[in-house]
Amino acid sequence: MREEKKRINTWLMLGAIGLVALVGAGVAWQQAQRDLAPVSGMQAWASLGGPIHLMSAQGEFRLSDVSMGEAASVGAAPVVALYFGYTQCPDVCPMTLAALRQVMAELPPATAARVVPVMISLDPERDTPARLAEYTGHFGPRFIGVTGSDEELAEIARRYGVSYRRVEAPDSALGYTIDHGAALYLVSNEGRIYDRIPFTPGAAGIRAGLTRVLNETRE
Repeated sequence: MREEKKRINTWLMLGAIGLVALVGAGVAWQQAQRDLAPVSGMQAWASLGGPIHLMSAQGEFRLSDVSMGEAASVGAAPVVALYFGYTQCPDVCPMTLAALRQVMAELPPATAARVVPVMISLDPERDTPARLAEYTGHFGPRFIGVTGSDEELAEIARRYGVSYRRVEAPDSALGYTIDHGAALYLVSNEGRIYDRIPFTPGAAGIRAGLTRVLNETRE
């Protein structure tokens, strides 16, 4: 009887130790998830961004001069949805722009008019301003396509924290592709980054991020 009681006490003690270990592991896991969670919000990208001066099919494009839609309220602040990609991109570029178009269509007209969608092409060799206008026109009349010299694009990409590189593809009809970051940036017309939305299939991420920024920057 005494030995049986001793064994039970031993099991209880080991169980208590195991429970403490599990709780500790759970706390550590939750902290790790917080540490790994993507940073978002209006203060997250304060050290990045800045002015953009490139070329569109309509001539010189300056971020500071973007125009909102006619339905925007007087005194409203524009939110530029800025995407870095290229027209020969087979997947993430058209998927992101299509998702942005969907989200804008869901917004009230006066709110949607505040959104200025801009695609910066990282492939100036193939993406002329005219080609960009044709491409972005498939997503809506307010979508703007811009590009510049290799040096201008590299400098802007550096300031916005966008990585990209040309990848030769001799066995492809394209000849080369562009590997690039696929995040969508929400910025002010002064180049202040409000948020950076990582790529995910579907429109949920863009919907959540854009709605939040539009609310936070309401006049």
